[in-house]
Amino acid sequence: MSIIITLSFSLKFGVGFFLILNFYKLIKHYYFLVKLDKWLSYPSLATLPIGTGSWEIIFSKLYRSHKKQKNMKKDLTNALDQFMSGAQALPDGVISLNEYNEIIWANKKVQGMLGIKIPQDLNKPITYIVRNTKLIDLIDSESETPKDIVIIMGNNHYQLYLVEFGYHQKIIICRDIGNEMRIEESRKQFISDVSHELKTPLTVLMGNAEILFDKIDKKSEYHKPLKSMIEQTNRMNTLISDLLILNSIDGQKNNTRNNKIAIKEIINNLTNELDILRGDKLIDFSYDELSEKKIIGSKKEIVSALQNLVSNAFRYTNKGYVKVTWSEEKKLGILSVKDSGIGIPESHISKLTERFHRVDSDRSRNTGGTGLGLSIVKNIMDQHSGSVEIISDGKSGSEFKLIFPEERIVKN
Repeated sequence: MSIIITLSFSLKFGVGFFLILNFYKLIKHYYFLVKLDKWLSYPSLATLPIGTGSWEIIFSKLYRSHKKQKNMKKDLTNALDQFMSGAQALPDGVISLNEYNEIIWANKKVQGMLGIKIPQDLNKPITYIVRNTKLIDLIDSESETPKDIVIIMGNNHYQLYLVEFGYHQKIIICRDIGNEMRIEESRKQFISDVSHELKTPLTVLMGNAEILFDKIDKKSEYHKPLKSMIEQTNRMNTLISDLLILNSIDGQKNNTRNNKIAIKEIINNLTNELDILRGDKLIDFSYDELSEKKIIGSKKEIVSALQNLVSNAFRYTNKGYVKVTWSEEKKLGILSVKDSGIGIPESHISKLTERFHRVDSDRSRNTGGTGLGLSIVKNIMDQHSGSVEIISDGKSGSEFKLIFPEERIVKN
């Protein structure tokens, strides 16, 4: 009986001790949980609790993790500070917009340019601050081509570039182009004045040379010099005309160029000059007269671009063919001039549209080239948001493509 009583007492004592021990552990865990909760509200390495047992391991890991995060935060803050300092030091203005086109940051340069006030204008739509229809169109445009506009604020001209990044976020870069525009205007005026001033004496020289040339005998010693004089004055006259054309196109950069022009109409303009272009060469000329398509642009400029390409094709083709076609590929309109001429070395293709660039200077002079024709073509296509593509194997034949964007093609 005593054994049973002893066993019962021992069992009760053991259960009681076990319950007290677990209760103590629960109290200890609760104590450290309260400490952890309090610390998580205001985390700091200095106030991190010191635990015992498994809590010591937990708090040790938290210490290392928090220290690592603190160092990373410090590095990110330093990097952000350096970026912000760099952005503030940029010579151009910079504005960052969120997906709703609200201002989330702007450097001091752009604040002075566009009248933006930080922090008052933060989280406000930029179109509320800078009221300009061009800016609204720039922001709303879905075109994948580079986006930029020129706006006037007071007496200042600013060029705005829009760059998209992230999730519908945008950066607008603002440049003061007032000084550039004044220099460009002076350059254009200088070219125009000089060209017009040269026109008159050249016309007099050419007229007198032609009179003398017509009156002298072919066997005369002056026949060859006079012929050379006429050829060179003609070349100079053509050069001046090309310079004036380039100047004219440059001076109309903001022209909308929104006339509807039939492809047939553009190509038919060539037939009037076909005999002059062909000369006495045995060249077959064909063109696409079936296309009913229309494009939007300046008829005068596009005709000029096509005439330049066809003229070049005849100039550098001795026999064979010159063909003009219209096609559409990947929503782009392509007006192509293809010939069976002497071809263009690959090393020169990328430079052909540069002003005064020639594959062969002697050949260009002998054929009457000024080195400005393809520059004019490129400039015209730039003003129509298009491009020029040149294809040649360098041995025989070349193809020049005037590529128009989808928005320039009239939908049927």
